[in-house]
Amino acid sequence: MELLSCIGPTCGDTVDWSAVEQFYGTPFPADYRAFVAEFGSGSIEQVVGIQIPAVTSDEWRGNTVSRLSEEALADETVNRWGPADRGQYRLEELLIWGWTAGADTLCWITTDPDPDRWPVAVYSRGSLEWSVYRCGMAEFLLKLLTGEWPQWPISDDSLQGMADPRFLHDTDEKAGWASGNDPWE
Repeated sequence: MELLSCIGPTCGDTVDWSAVEQFYGTPFPADYRAFVAEFGSGSIEQVVGIQIPAVTSDEWRGNTVSRLSEEALADETVNRWGPADRGQYRLEELLIWGWTAGADTLCWITTDPDPDRWPVAVYSRGSLEWSVYRCGMAEFLLKLLTGEWPQWPISDDSLQGMADPRFLHDTDEKAGWASGNDPWE
């Protein structure tokens, strides 16, 4: 993704995709694997966060790809879909790959056996409903960064019109804050 620049010394994560597939029971989309190899786990301007998968239950933490929690599955307010998508999807079919500063949840709908055809679903904290975007994760992010969505798909609009969006790896962000410096400056 040429539009996005990685700042900091860490760019990309090495992932054992065979182990990931075994752990999650499914392969992951090619565009996501390429994004993880180039950028890794981190965020775009502290507005959109990208999570990487765990390989074992010991690695499972808050910033890894996961299904919705039992609490979210049981919460009726989480099972609200936009008018065009009502009744088409189940919350159990979602796999979380990211988040936004506006407390939105970014997922794939994993119903298709081909992960390269998984659409993106966004749970907007602003509208309290899911919207489905019929594209992969990389295309979703590209359209977000270029402002190509006719209606802004996330609750935080601070990326709109940003000329040179930056990505910072989680490792570098944590190190910056731990040293008392703002890693984004």
